[in-house]
Parts: sequence; C-alpha cells; structure tokens
Amino acid sequence: MSGGPSLTEKLPAPVLLVFSRALQALATPVVALLIATAGGLIERADAVSFCNVLFVGNLCASFVVLASFGPSRIARDLRGLKGLGRVEVFVFGGLSALLSALIFSALETTTVTNAVLLARLGPVLYALGATLLIGAALSTSEWAGFALVALGVLATVFTGAGFEVVTGDVLILGSAVVFAIVQTLGKRLSPQIGIAGLVFARNFLSAIVFFFIAASLYGWQHFADAFYGPLWGIMLVYALIVIVAAQFAWYAALGRMSPAAIARWTVLSPLLAVGYAFAINGEVPGVTQLIALGFVTAGILISNLGKAEPPPVSDAAESSLAAG
Repeated sequence: MSGGPSLTEKLPAPVLLVFSRALQALATPVVALLIATAGGLIERADAVSFCNVLFVGNLCASFVVLASFGPSRIARDLRGLKGLGRVEVFVFGGLSALLSALIFSALETTTVTNAVLLARLGPVLYALGATLLIGAALSTSEWAGFALVALGVLATVFTGAGFEVVTGDVLILGSAVVFAIVQTLGKRLSPQIGIAGLVFARNFLSAIVFFFIAASLYGWQHFADAFYGPLWGIMLVYALIVIVAAQFAWYAALGRMSPAAIARWTVLSPLLAVGYAFAINGEVPGVTQLIALGFVTAGILISNLGKAEPPPVSDAAESSLAAG
C-alpha cells in the first residue's frame, strides 16, 4: 500500500534513535522483573525462565512483524537477499541469539546496573569498527568522548567487586563486541531486504537458533513449559513494545545516520537504563557505578561536540515501512 511518508520517515533520525534506546533499555530490567515476580503473574512460575523468555519473546516478535506486514511482503523482502547476503542473514540471526543469551546469562552473576554500564561499550565498538572497515572519520572530540566511555566501562569492571573480575561483567563485555558485529551486519543487510524483513529475520532466526542450541545443551525437556499459554500472552505484549517497536525505530535510524553519530546520540541510554534498574528492580547504584555513569555520560556528551556530518540517507531504510 503506497501513500504519504510513514511515521519513521517523518521523525528525525536522532528522535528515532533515542526512542529505540529508551525502549531497548527496558529489556534487561523488565525480564529480570518478570523472572523475579513470575509467581504472582502466572500459575506456572517456572515457565518464565531466561531460556523461555528468549525463545518465546523472539518468536512472538517475529509473529508480530509477520502479522503486521503479511507473509507475502516478508517473503518478497527476503527474496531480495542475493549471494553472500543469504549467508550473512543466518549469521545475523545466530549472533542476535548469542547477544541476548550473553546479556541474560550475565545477570546471574552481575547487576542490571553493571550490565547497562558495560553495554555502553557496544555502540563505541560499532563506531570504531566502521572507522576501520569503511574509513568513516572520527573527530578529536569523538575520540576523546569514546575514551571516557571506555574508562567508565573499565572502572565498572575492575572496581565493582573489589578489583575482581566478575563472570557476568565479562559476558557483558563479550556482548558489546557481538552487538557491534550485529549492527554492522544489520546496516549491510537493510538496503537488501528493508526493515520489515530484517526485523523478522533477526527475531525468527534468533529464536530458532537459540532453541536448538539450548535444547542440545540442556535437553528438550528444558523447554517443557515454553508453550504454556499465559507465558505467550505476556511475551506478546513484551515483544510488541520492547522488541519490535525498538528494533523498527533503531534500524530506521541506522540507515539514516553515520556510525559515529549513532554512538554519540545514545547519551540518554545509560541514564534511562540505570533509572529503570532503580525504579523496576530496586537497584540503587553504588558510588563506583555513579562515577562510571558520569564517565560514560560525559564521554557521550563530549563526543557530541564533534562536527556533525550529514549522513547518507538510505532509500531502503526510508521507504521500507511506507508499503506496510
């Protein structure tokens, strides 16, 4: 269906980016809350496990996209993949599953606040990776700002547990590297299949890959409660708000902004996420975490002092939702 510009075309890319990060920042604290309070939500509390939430949440997200755009539209988008793109989309889905698994596994041994602060390294690595791979230029202020973000991350890792490195913190740092790779692949794939096809592929392939890996490691019985009806009701709401809306806004912005601009426009993400951890999970940040948050926020602000560059506008990213 053609017509006027879609909502993602009307809104400025930085607005879409901040909106996507505000929703994405909800993911970790909301999942932690769901697992902690499952007994008061549904009768079969064991159904709300990290594995079930990852599998069912991503599957629900793919179904939401499929229902919104229709199977024919998604199939048409996926047919746009040619040659290496077909391999890349499977790598994209598999790494997306790994990204979620690393984050949620880390929460067994680290706090939501630590996970939030350490994950700030991901957009910085994405910007630096783009600089190396496609020659995107970084200004002096961007280098200085990203260095402060890295300093805040290191402060969180080495001082949070009496200068002992916590396993969960290492997993989050690993997820930051995976995040950078996933977003680079997403930026490459978006012009080929559009945002609808990309979001569907990311969540559907992620769910399938995660299901088979977890089943092979823990056995099929590990997902015995995965198809419990009330769990799907909760996950459909979660998927629509926290996963699908966040990813559509993110990839719409990704196609219209440079990697450095994306890294520096995430200034509100750590503040929002730490606020969510306090409001939702009751986590009060310690002195070290507040200092690290200061470094991270200052770094993002300083990187914003860099000279703004007009990013190339991706036609696929601009028009992919208009036909939905």
